[in-house]
Amino acid sequence: MLDQHLHFNYKDIFLAPRLALSPKKIWIFTLGNLSGYIFYWVFSFIALIISGINISDALYDFGLYPFLSGQSYSYASWVIYYLGILFWFFSLLLSSSAVSSLTIKQLKGDNLYSVNEAIDDTMKRWKTILFSPLTLLTIILSLILIGSVFALLGKIPFIGSILTSLLFPIYFLGAIFLVFSILVFFSSFLILPALTGAHNEDTIGSVFHSYQILFNQPWRLITYNFLLLPIIVFSMNIFSWFYESSFNLINIILEEVIGKSYSNIISYASSLLNVDFIINDNNIFQILTSNLENLSLELLDFLFLFFEQLLNIFLTILPSLIYNSNGGYISSTETFSAVILSVSLIFLYLSFFSYGFSILSVGQTIIFIIFKKLMEDENLLKSSHDNNDKTIEIDSSTITDSSAKILGLSSEEE
Repeated sequence: MLDQHLHFNYKDIFLAPRLALSPKKIWIFTLGNLSGYIFYWVFSFIALIISGINISDALYDFGLYPFLSGQSYSYASWVIYYLGILFWFFSLLLSSSAVSSLTIKQLKGDNLYSVNEAIDDTMKRWKTILFSPLTLLTIILSLILIGSVFALLGKIPFIGSILTSLLFPIYFLGAIFLVFSILVFFSSFLILPALTGAHNEDTIGSVFHSYQILFNQPWRLITYNFLLLPIIVFSMNIFSWFYESSFNLINIILEEVIGKSYSNIISYASSLLNVDFIINDNNIFQILTSNLENLSLELLDFLFLFFEQLLNIFLTILPSLIYNSNGGYISSTETFSAVILSVSLIFLYLSFFSYGFSILSVGQTIIFIIFKKLMEDENLLKSSHDNNDKTIEIDSSTITDSSAKILGLSSEEE
């Protein structure tokens, strides 16, 4: 069992890249990314069509990467568009919870726990994953509403200003709790998958633990995640190098063996993905969130800027699976083959991102295990089977003692 090798401190976070490099975990995130992407793609084009854009023009202009930017779209289009983004995000949370389940089972020594079992267990807890952030959001909106109602007291003639002055300390304490709740809301997206996947928490338990962890372990939560971030970037850089080297090696071999026909196929297949659009567009996150910037506070502005820079870092390490040939005539058979090959390239890119998400999920699971040990002296890696065996032994001994007493009484009566 691997729990004997855990230190229950920052050293355990360095296990994340190795534990994350698992076909099971990468496959779960690949499925989550694929389902989320398909949903986002469909909803984005629905949003474009609702705004009066011709479907043919939309497919030609956006292809595999539709997005909305600017002020020329209707409110209904924006709602549908962001629903697609939220569904993709929700798919990643579900995938992360499943990977967390796999991780805790692996750390306990159960390597036979399958992908289907992890997905089935996660789908039983989808309500917790959905309603935990919504509960936190409800708390935040309720605090804002209560504060607004109390602020109306200041408009009462004559005594309004006096009441505002008297209640100002309460307003201030409420504002502190509101800011703290906003921080809990954002940090919960890191903690929530581990809470549901590794600890089987319900909605109330997840909300409580989100507040508890940020309150009791704020500096560890910050430092551990800032330690995990460069580990993810470094590991994905190595992963990207393997992807590019393997891709180039395959192209050299197949081009020598097959010839120009393969060059046409791989060149057209890579052009269909148009990865240069993503790599060269450093403002893609700003495009996705352009309509939210006007609504943000300074804290949210900082978070938007942080995630924008973070996304740009990951785009720079994206493997360049691009092949450029000298051009020329491409037959219908080669075109059809290129379309099929482009699907494989899509899965390669999805698996690359999925490895990064897998490291993040495994890292958060390890961090949660550390926090449970530090806060409550509870080792989540202790197998529940051991406890069950102990319970059975105790129950058996109790039954044996009771039986002996009964038999003893019976013998005395005889």
